[in-house]
Amino acid sequence: MLTGNIWIYDFEVFALDWLVVFKRVSDGCYQVFHNDGDGVCDFMKEEQPVLTGFNVKHYDNWILKAVMSGCEPEMVKTVNDLIVMQGVPGFSIPFLKNCGIYFPSFDLMDDMQQGLSLKAIEAHLGMDIEETEVDFNLNRALTEAELEQTIRYCKYDVDATEKLFHLRKDYLENKAILGQSCGLSEADALYMTNAKLTSVYLEARRPEKFWDDERNYQYPKQLLMEYIPAEVKAFFDRLHDEAVNLDAIMSDKLDITVGDCPVTIGWGGIHGAIPNYVEEAAEGRSIRNKDVASYYPNLIRRMGYASRAMKDPGMYAEIIDRRVAAKKAGDKATANALKLVLNTTYGGMLNGHGDQAFNDLYDPLMARSVCISGQLFLLELTEHLVRECPSLKVIQLNTDGIMVSFDNTDEPKWQEITSEWESRTGFELEEDFIRKIVQKDVNNYVEVPVDEKKDPKVKGGVLVRGIAPAGAFNVNNNAVIIAEAVKRYFVDGTDPEVTVEGCERVLDFQLIAKASSKYSEVYQETAFGLWDAQRCNRVYASKDLKLGTLIKIHRETGRPAKIAGLPEHCVVDNKNRLDISAVDKGWYVDQARKYIRDFLGDVRKVNNRAINALMRRSLDLIEEVGQKSLF
Repeated sequence: MLTGNIWIYDFEVFALDWLVVFKRVSDGCYQVFHNDGDGVCDFMKEEQPVLTGFNVKHYDNWILKAVMSGCEPEMVKTVNDLIVMQGVPGFSIPFLKNCGIYFPSFDLMDDMQQGLSLKAIEAHLGMDIEETEVDFNLNRALTEAELEQTIRYCKYDVDATEKLFHLRKDYLENKAILGQSCGLSEADALYMTNAKLTSVYLEARRPEKFWDDERNYQYPKQLLMEYIPAEVKAFFDRLHDEAVNLDAIMSDKLDITVGDCPVTIGWGGIHGAIPNYVEEAAEGRSIRNKDVASYYPNLIRRMGYASRAMKDPGMYAEIIDRRVAAKKAGDKATANALKLVLNTTYGGMLNGHGDQAFNDLYDPLMARSVCISGQLFLLELTEHLVRECPSLKVIQLNTDGIMVSFDNTDEPKWQEITSEWESRTGFELEEDFIRKIVQKDVNNYVEVPVDEKKDPKVKGGVLVRGIAPAGAFNVNNNAVIIAEAVKRYFVDGTDPEVTVEGCERVLDFQLIAKASSKYSEVYQETAFGLWDAQRCNRVYASKDLKLGTLIKIHRETGRPAKIAGLPEHCVVDNKNRLDISAVDKGWYVDQARKYIRDFLGDVRKVNNRAINALMRRSLDLIEEVGQKSLF
C-alpha cells in the first residue's frame, strides 16, 4: 500500500490568469487556487503533499515553482510559453533552476508509451473528452463564467488523472517496495523512473574512467560454433575491426535464411518468421513453441554479463533467486518488485552513447554481449534442429524463443537436442503446444493453444487492445471490434460480419483521432464546408454521407493532411452521446476483412463497397446541396 499524502494536480495558464486544482487521493478533497500564490504556498506548507499528475516533471512542477517564487500571472504565462511553445526545459530557466524550492512529486507519465496525451488516455478509457471553450490565447483576464468553466475543465482532467493513478497503482507500489528495501523514501522511489530506481537498487556507480572496450565481445565457451553460419560470425567479428566505424556497424543488419524461414540478425535481437503463414496441427504432426525462461536476466547471470558499474555484480544473481523464493512463498508483492529490477537492468546497461552515460548502469560491452550471445545461442539451437530433424519447419524465431512444426517421428530428436542445449547453457526452455498459428510476420500473429482452457495469444497493432498488464504502460481501446473480429476469424472461423453486427457496445467502435503538437488545428470536412474539431477526437464511421473525414493543419507550413486511418465519413462524438444505430458497421467489417487479407497475403486492391459508398455520397450531395457536379 502507498502510504504518502498523495495529491493529484493540474495547472491551466492564461495571459493574466493561472489556475491550479489539487485533489487528495485518499478522500477526494479538492483545493482550488486562482492567482493566489500565497494560498498555494500555505497549502504546500500545511499539507506537505506528495504531488503527482501527468507530465508534471516537464510542465506543472515548473509552473508551481514559478507561482511559489512569487511570479505574477504575466510571468507565469511567460514560463508556460517557454516550456510549451518553445520547448525550453524548466531546468534551463535560470531563476527556476536556482529558486531553492523543492517538493516531493512523481510523474504518472514515466515509463509509459511515448506519444500518449492525457486527453487521448481519457478517450481510450471511454470518458467524455469535450474540451473547454475558453481560449487559452486570450489576451485579457478571464470572466467569472470563463473561470468557472476552466475550473470544471481542470477538475475533470484531475479526475481522469486519478483514474490513471489507480490503473498504475501496482506499478507504483512495486517501486515503493523497491525503494523501501534500499533505504529510499516512498516519495523518492516514486519520483525515479524504473531505470534510475534499478540503478540505485543495484548500487551502480559510474566509474571515474569509463571503460573503452565496447568492441571487445567474446564468444561464450558454451556456444557450439559449428552451428553458427560463417556470415553470421563475420557480421559480429566486425566489432573487432577498429577500421570500421562503430555507429555504422550498429546501424547494420544481416538477413539470412534458417530452414525456410527468413531471419534478421542485428543489434536489437534476432527476428524471423515465415510471412503470411497459416498451419494447424494435424494427426502425426505438431506445432511447438519453446521460449527461454527469463532469457536476458539469465544471460546476465549465467554468462557474467552484469554491469561492471554494480557494486557487487553477484547481487543480480541473488535477486533472481530471491524472486523465485518469493513466488514459491506466495509473496506476490516482492516477486513483482524484483521482476521490475530484472527486466529493467538490460535497458539501463544500454542507456548511453560512447563514453556518455545516461544511467549509472551503463556498460555497453556487457549490454552488447547479452544481445549478441542471446541471438547466437538461439540460432545455434535452431540450426542444429534444422540439420537433425528432416521434417522440421521453422515457423518463427524471435528474441527469446523458437516456434516450429514437425512430424511426430522427429519428436525424440527435438527433445534430445533441446534438452542437451538446456544442460550445456543452463537456460530453461518452456514448451507450449499449439493447435493453430496464423502469422503475418514476427510481430503480428494469432497463436491458438491446444489446451482449450488457455486463451489464444495475440501480438501486433491490429490485434492487441486494452490496458497493458505490465504497469499499464499503454492504454489502447481503439476500434476494439475490429481486433475482436480478426481474432475470432482466425481462432474459430467466425465471419467478421457476425462479430461486428452482433456487437451493440458503441465504445467498441470508437476511433481515437489525435493530431500531434506539430499540428495547430483540426477540421472536419462536410458537405457544408469545414467544421472546427478538437486536436483529440472520438470518431465513428458514419452512415451520414454529408459528413467527411478529419483534416489537420501543420503548425509551421499550414499544409492540410488527412488524419490517417479514419473512415471517409466520420461522426465526432466527444461527449458519448451517439447511439449504435448511427454507426456504419459495414465499414468495420470491411476493415476487419482487409486485415485478414493482409495476414493471409491477399493483396487485392478492389473494394466494391467503397466504390458504392462513394457513388451514394455523390448522389446524396447532389440532392442536399444542389450541385450539378462534384467534379
